[in-house]
Amino acid sequence: MNIEEAGWVYFLGIGGIGMSALARFLHAQGIPVSGYDKTASPLTKALEQEGIPVSHLDRVEDLPGIMHTLPRHRVWVIRTPAVPARHPQLQHFQNSGFSILKRSELLGALTAGRPTLAVAGTHGKTTTSTWLAHILRSTAEGCNAFLGGIDAQSESNLMIRDSARWTVVEADEFDRSFHQLQPTHAVITSCEPDHLDIYGDAESFRQAFSDFGRLVQKQILIHESVDLAISGPSVFSYGVRHDGDLTSSLPDLAGVNTRLDDEGWLTMDLHWQGALWMGNVRFAMAGWHNAENGLAAAGLAKWAGLNDSEIREGLSSFQGIHRRFQYQIRSQKCVYIDDYAHHPSEIDAAIQAARLHHPNRRITVVFQPHLYSRTRDQAEEFAQSLAQADRLYLLPIYPAREEPIEGIHSQWLFEKISMTDKHLIQPEEIFRCLERCPSDVLLTLGAGNIDRLVQPLKQLIERHNNE
Repeated sequence: MNIEEAGWVYFLGIGGIGMSALARFLHAQGIPVSGYDKTASPLTKALEQEGIPVSHLDRVEDLPGIMHTLPRHRVWVIRTPAVPARHPQLQHFQNSGFSILKRSELLGALTAGRPTLAVAGTHGKTTTSTWLAHILRSTAEGCNAFLGGIDAQSESNLMIRDSARWTVVEADEFDRSFHQLQPTHAVITSCEPDHLDIYGDAESFRQAFSDFGRLVQKQILIHESVDLAISGPSVFSYGVRHDGDLTSSLPDLAGVNTRLDDEGWLTMDLHWQGALWMGNVRFAMAGWHNAENGLAAAGLAKWAGLNDSEIREGLSSFQGIHRRFQYQIRSQKCVYIDDYAHHPSEIDAAIQAARLHHPNRRITVVFQPHLYSRTRDQAEEFAQSLAQADRLYLLPIYPAREEPIEGIHSQWLFEKISMTDKHLIQPEEIFRCLERCPSDVLLTLGAGNIDRLVQPLKQLIERHNNE
């Protein structure tokens, strides 16, 4: 696949976080790009401001006219699984002989033959890959990076540097997308079954990660909790010791002697294969789970050839990612954190991080379940995770690409949650609820459109704090 042969690239679902990064990259290469998305969003508006036309009309006659004048092979159509098969524009492309590629196929083509650092795992992909990209970006050579979130410093999900040798990518397991990659080095942060609507069962899910591991050309770093049989690359383990215990067997890359510094950030010593690598390293994101994400990023940066001072500086100067344990308000009066957590383990990690950094304070969680199938498959785990909050507001399920499943709804999940201070509400009701019962530490969690509540909630809390 030669990108220079493309006369026009059209993205069906251009507002998706992965799709928009690819669109931005091609646009930066001087290739004409446009796209469709169902609804306008801050991301689609940003694309338009950058010169990428975005339409919210799905009729065939609303397609760019130039697409009908170019030879079919010079028009590439990139689709996301979020666009339904019955979408009129997609059906038109399928029936008219256009080249249609999945997002993962385009990403695989763009990184083929290039030194690539890939981050796979059920959890932690975006934080780890963005943190890694930040570390690399701070060097003279820089990096190219396709990210699954918006980096807080650059306000983008794409990093480009003409001089860059390395490309950083998220290796997404959905729809087996990561099988399109052949990275030089990689990390697997976790392997908890998810997307069972795609894989069918946990064993098939795990096998997909083993298959991905065999695509890695040189070295792969795997969290010590993940047990996978991988042949081909050199395999190394990593993990953090919360208690600083050095008597138990350590993984190859270990964070030990962990503590909170004077500013409340996790600090630790890093060991590589039993010997001290770097001491007193500060991690600039909250929570044990993010310390492990940063540790994985450090390991990949080491393999990419960065020196210790570059890695240390990158770990401590990272400003985070939108919606990854992102502080909206942090004061003595109130703390408000927004997080993308949509899996039980991610909810566990977010609540535990809030308790670690804000002990002896009551935690209120607002959670929007994501997908009917995920809610059905992991209902018991969701119930246990959410019950760790002191107060819970549960919103309706966000369907995304799915049709409703009979009997699966938020009321069904709500009844499984063993706590007394729980409330099943509509999104617009949360403002009245928080006015009546102000929160001490507030967490908004979920991968759907709950992000639209963040700024109004922040304004509400700030207004109350100033009264």
